[in-house]
Amino acid sequence: MRKLLGGVLLAAGVGGLGYWGAKDQALDIESSIGLHAKTAVAGAVHGVQANVDGRDIRVSGLANSEAERAALISALNDVQGRRVVIDALEVLPMADPFTIAATRKNGQTLLQGNVPSEAMRAALRESGASGVEGLTLASGAPERWEAAIGGALGTLTQMQDGAASLTGTTMRLTGLVDTPSDRNALITALTLPEGYTLQDDIETRDDGTPIGFDVSYDAASGVTVAGKLPKGLDLAQIGEALGVDAVAGDPSLGIEGDPVAALGILSKLKGWLPELESAKLTLHSGPPAITGFAAPGVNAALVQQSMAQDFESDLELSLAGLGTLPQSGQERINAATGQAERFEFGAWLPKIVFTPSLSTCGAQTEKLLATTKINFLSGSADLGPRAVRAINAMASVLGRCVRDAGLIAELGGHTDNTGSGNFELSAARAQAVRNAMIARGIDGAALSAVGYGASKPIADNASEEGRAANRRTTVRWAQQ
Repeated sequence: MRKLLGGVLLAAGVGGLGYWGAKDQALDIESSIGLHAKTAVAGAVHGVQANVDGRDIRVSGLANSEAERAALISALNDVQGRRVVIDALEVLPMADPFTIAATRKNGQTLLQGNVPSEAMRAALRESGASGVEGLTLASGAPERWEAAIGGALGTLTQMQDGAASLTGTTMRLTGLVDTPSDRNALITALTLPEGYTLQDDIETRDDGTPIGFDVSYDAASGVTVAGKLPKGLDLAQIGEALGVDAVAGDPSLGIEGDPVAALGILSKLKGWLPELESAKLTLHSGPPAITGFAAPGVNAALVQQSMAQDFESDLELSLAGLGTLPQSGQERINAATGQAERFEFGAWLPKIVFTPSLSTCGAQTEKLLATTKINFLSGSADLGPRAVRAINAMASVLGRCVRDAGLIAELGGHTDNTGSGNFELSAARAQAVRNAMIARGIDGAALSAVGYGASKPIADNASEEGRAANRRTTVRWAQQ
């Protein structure tokens, strides 16, 4: 009996040891399978999980593609000791083409499109761009996609406004920069991975050419502007500076430069336009230059000399007289004065509308001489550089009054009280006006010239303003 009991106890002990030994071995096998399973899936794009139960492997998570799914399952099937591989993987949808677009406006970048992984989404968050959370996770990104989009985002940060789109391996850049050199610098700094291509559609605010423009004036048609204007200058400002409404042209506009000097020249030129038939102001890299033709009857050399003194700069100036005069009877609106004119007797005479009579003729000449003075060279009876416009206007009035109303006129010359020979000088000046009227078709028999010297002042000769007022021409009308 004792021998039987001892045998039973011995068998039980040996069985227990065998059970514990088998259990430890099973745990070791499970641990080994788990270690090898994790190694097999360690390279998965989206970090899949491989869990082991006994000798069974269950793989779950997101496979980047069917090809990756098949590779993962194959690698797990090669794990020694495994019994079955349970496939619980989901396959990430493919984007074809794989696309992402980055738009930058007012210094902020917005992303739209696809992202290849959550790790890349996290990296894009670090860029500070918005829209990262809305990117669609998808497969299909070409190799080195991360480097390509990183380069694009780096380029966009150097632009105030722009966009970069990456479609497959083709990158397209659009936007606006200051100059072509700025654009070239951006493109040069952008290094794309091998196999990627770039479409550069970046525009520039400035074409890179130097500031330089021409302003052409024609008394009949107005002003035309061509070339490249400095920043802050436009056609309206040019017209305002010249006092001309009709300004045409399609000049480009620079992003730098200062219009102050140009506006100063234009403002001075304004005062001389009534004496000019045409002119061209050239403002390029060298000294400013004006070339043109004096109006008919205007002394071109005298106007050029006076303009040179007026500008007081290194302006290059060249004026000439018209070679071919307009046809008699031709009419126009003078762009500088806005006055309707008719070409008669070798001069552009303004068309002044009134009904001639003794009273209206007196009123017209008084008004004319109050607003447009007939000036002479100092100490001379020669007409001054700006006298022709007043002479032409007076000829229009005197011609109507003599021909249509049958009146006669006395042309009076007056001086201040300085110097000597004032009566002789005033008489010579009155005669110079009479000669100019006769040259413009007025019957000399209806005109007389009288010099009054300083005998009839209208202001105090003690001041320069008073003396200037006393140096004048008068017209006195009478019936024949």
